Amino acid sequence: MVFNKRKRIRNANYARDSFVTRRAELKINALADLFKLAAGKSYIQMETGLLQRELTFSGFHYLNFLRLIYNWENRFMSVNYNLQITSDFSTDSDLFEETGDCNFFLKCNQGLFSNKRNYLWKCAHWEGSETRLNLYIERLSNPLIFERLKMLDIMEMEIQYKADWGYWRMSCESIIGSATWILIPPVFSMITPKLEECIKFLELYELIGDALINNKEGIIK
Repeated sequence: MVFNKRKRIRNANYARDSFVTRRAELKINALADLFKLAAGKSYIQMETGLLQRELTFSGFHYLNFLRLIYNWENRFMSVNYNLQITSDFSTDSDLFEETGDCNFFLKCNQGLFSNKRNYLWKCAHWEGSETRLNLYIERLSNPLIFERLKMLDIMEMEIQYKADWGYWRMSCESIIGSATWILIPPVFSMITPKLEECIKFLELYELIGDALINNKEGIIK
């Protein structure tokens, strides 16, 4: 089964060292500091790259790291820095039962006359039984997951797995934490998250990690 997806711009690796990039670096630094605070004693260390910060954790059940990435998008008289948050969940666990290659993505529907968002998981690629697929969709549709998706203004999310990887890869994009450079008047602003929102991000990744890794219960072969 295949669904069409709009491909996002993900180009942080092509960023140049410029005045605007250095300003964006200050914003992503501030964002990383908030996530460090949210993780508390679970935070271990941070690795720094251009427009990227990788925070390492210890003590969570599934979340070992978060990678914060600013992908830039040129617009008329402005540059958007769209926040992408990625992580990998290792399948080296007794809770995990091997599955085939697959790719899930989140579909967000918003009413024409309201800001209410409804979320639905779709499958872009699946190798395996329909029963197993439906169980994954059911676990990912946990109300606690959907609650956090709405709270955090998650616009896009993708989850991929390949048998030779040994991990699930999860990536999401959110308005919260993104930044914009406006040329006239010259101003650089970030949609600054609250501390409780950063905590909800960590909770969201833990919940999804559980849905992906703990896949044995209820499986019908």
